[in-house]
Amino acid sequence: MCFVILTTVPWCFWEQSLWNSYFLASILRYTISLSITWLVNSAAHMYRNRPYDKHISPWQNLLVTLGTIGEGFHNYHHTFPFDYSASEFGLNFNPTTWFIDLICWLGLATDCKRATKPMIEARKARTGDGSS
Repeated sequence: MCFVILTTVPWCFWEQSLWNSYFLASILRYTISLSITWLVNSAAHMYRNRPYDKHISPWQNLLVTLGTIGEGFHNYHHTFPFDYSASEFGLNFNPTTWFIDLICWLGLATDCKRATKPMIEARKARTGDGSS
């Protein structure tokens, strides 16, 4: 789907060459998407702070959060892997959580688990680096 549709739409409807349609609409998009995805497991394991558990390698990283549409809360995600939102910040910038909340509201997903505020605060006090 990511190659056929993204190649044929510009070629058929916008009169782009097949070459441009394939390499710009499909391959470039795919390359950028993979690069941002891989960024999570590189930059988010090297830079910024670890407010939930300073003893593990994942870090919180604002740039990764912006680039991956909300997935840069990596220290939180590894500390509370059961939390579907991957962040303690409810309506802050986390479009992935917004999408899952919409799916739940529509009844397409159920039993989404979250870490409680007391659980988060206790973990921050016990193992966090004091940065948040």
